[in-house]
This record gives sequence, structure tokens and C-alpha cells, in this order.
Amino acid sequence: MAERRVVLYELLSLDGVADEPGEGQWFVDAGEGLLDNLARVIADQDTVLLGRRTYEQWAPHWPGSTMQPFADFINTTPKILFSATAPRYDWAATTHVTGPAAPYVAELKRAPGGDIGIHGSLTLARALLREHLVDDLRLVVSPSLAGQGGRLFDDAGGLQRFELVDADRSGGCLLLHYRRPTSPG
Repeated sequence: MAERRVVLYELLSLDGVADEPGEGQWFVDAGEGLLDNLARVIADQDTVLLGRRTYEQWAPHWPGSTMQPFADFINTTPKILFSATAPRYDWAATTHVTGPAAPYVAELKRAPGGDIGIHGSLTLARALLREHLVDDLRLVVSPSLAGQGGRLFDDAGGLQRFELVDADRSGGCLLLHYRRPTSPG
């Protein structure tokens, strides 16, 4: 049985900033194809991993949102929240995990199911990258330099190689899909 894939979807500036784009006003010129790209990314996901900060921002927002296709997806898909503290908000289909993310995700990858998504959740994304648990990178690169903010690839845990699966554009943004090569044998 093949392992499930962990798919990291991040919005990035040209200089690698991945903090919430609305906070820094750096995410621009996305174009009409952005939502079609997002729909392709989430189509095979049946689980979402979230860090505490993203969860606390999203839990009060998404249940009342009409932004499709993401609102229906994120509100109904099982979510795993990694946080040492209890969340302030309840959100349907959420499991709270207080332990380390890496062993939990490694076990989750071996269980039956579809792709496992990470959306936002920069600290969690970095932790799983360091442990080489991310299989696909789905990056949306905005044509701007943010200058400051959290960067996705500050410490990726040493050399990791990915193959380019697809590259497209929407407006001025690049839509990049990289995949970890499968091991021979």
C-alpha cells in the first residue's frame, strides 16, 4: 500500500515570506486561475493539518465564509490541530493533538486515505519539512518583495530534492508544483 502524501500549500513572496499575506499587503496580482489551482490542490485531500496560530485565525472566519471552493472544503474536512494548549474556538471535524507533530503525521501517512494538506501553518510546515515528511510543495509565488516576515525555508533540515511537476501562472503569480522523488524499489 502506498503512503499518503503530505501536500504543503503556501502563498509566498519572491523573497520567501510566507506569513499571512493580508497582514503585509504583499500578496498581489493573483489572477482568476488562483481558485482553479486551489481546487486542484484540495481535490485529493481528506485531512488538513493546522498549527495553533492558523487555527485561531481560521476557526472564527471560515464557518461563515462563502469563498469557494475553500470554505466548503475546510469546514467539512477533518482537521488535526497541533497545539500544546486547548483552542479558544470549536470548529467542526477538528481533532486536537498536544504531542509532537512529526510522529503523529508519520503514522497518519501510513493509514488509509487521501492526501494530507497543510495550508498556512508556517511553524508546523517548517517542522514537517525538517523531518522530511512533506511530499509535495504547492507554492503560489506573488510578484512582490515582502522585505520582512516569516519565511518558509529558514531551516528545512538539510538538503532535500524535489522534482518540478507543473508550473503555471495566474495573473502575475507563479503556480508551482514540486514533488519529492519516489525512492527506487
